Amino acid sequence: MYRAAAVLVLLNFIGACASAPSSPSSGPAFSSLALCSGVSISNAPATDGARRIVGYDPQATVKGATLWRAPVEACVSSGYGPRRGGAGSFHHGVDLYTGRPAPIFAGGDGVVAAVESLRGYGKTVLIRHGRGVETRYAHLSAYAPGLKRGKRISMGEYIGRTGDTGNATAVHLHYEILVDGRHHNPLTVGQR
Repeated sequence: MYRAAAVLVLLNFIGACASAPSSPSSGPAFSSLALCSGVSISNAPATDGARRIVGYDPQATVKGATLWRAPVEACVSSGYGPRRGGAGSFHHGVDLYTGRPAPIFAGGDGVVAAVESLRGYGKTVLIRHGRGVETRYAHLSAYAPGLKRGKRISMGEYIGRTGDTGNATAVHLHYEILVDGRHHNPLTVGQR
């Protein structure tokens, strides 16, 4: 049931949003991702005139693991890398703003390595995809029922809802891709 919902959400993705909840505007399908409107993002990736991320591919292949770059219907409110203000000077993931709690889906096939609350991150999920590849999901408001360490998970399976736990200032997903323990930009990792 949740896998089907994930596919519907992703196929109906709207590529723009505001810094505060507002009515969605029509936009491109899931094949694109945009910066949130009305927000200045100091570490924003390159965009076109409609604030869509240039060269965005919704999937990445990292050491043989196929991963989604944005496993939630959202817009980008903070990119990867150095940033001014906010929660620290270097941002180790990408923030995907949803405005209100929204479903989060596993970014790839794997095994749940942790379901826990971490300082700063709030409620988190860590999934191991094999060959040293992991994805971390932070600031969740709720976990999927039955989600626990050791559970095998499929790409697109419902894992929780976005939130503002930890050091978050708005409802969003902080999403990280780690390879051999090192952070990589979810929006560009695996690009040739």
